[in-house]
Amino acid sequence: MRIQSQFLWINIIGGILVLGGYIYALIQHPDTRSDLWGGVPEEWRVWIVSSMFFAAFGYCYAMKYMIFNDGLSLDYFGGKIDVTKMLVLLVLFLFSASLWIHTTFSYIESPTYIKWVFIQIELWTTALSILFFTIGLATAIGEQNSFQHNFSIFGLGIISFHCLILDALLWINKFPRSDL
Repeated sequence: MRIQSQFLWINIIGGILVLGGYIYALIQHPDTRSDLWGGVPEEWRVWIVSSMFFAAFGYCYAMKYMIFNDGLSLDYFGGKIDVTKMLVLLVLFLFSASLWIHTTFSYIESPTYIKWVFIQIELWTTALSILFFTIGLATAIGEQNSFQHNFSIFGLGIISFHCLILDALLWINKFPRSDL
């Protein structure tokens, strides 16, 4: 299977797992869905939700560039990494992003230390995999269209910021622990 097809199918399947999993989890937990915010102040939530939409747009633009334009023909990390390693980062990102909401609802219902550890692993895996993907694209050589390339890096930078700063750092530190 061509690498473009692999990237496309991984994004389709991964996107369904992430977004479908979020919808399913929120429908299944109507009484505790607001608990997902943890200790994040209410006045910050509109900014965080806005960031989610910008992050999703940035990710989608970058994937369009990767799949349908020149993005998959590049040599990543200054030519040290090929596209198959980037594919692994993409799978890690989507898989870990699809898990955290389910683990968090499980934690909310019956908190244990091991569930809290898994939540942190899932969020950090999500954040670091998309961050490394972003760095790989930013340091790639062989790009043909500077605007699309740079805008893709910018888009991935937004989702990297969201996953690293707002999810892995802010959310983890604000979420109330009840398993202590």
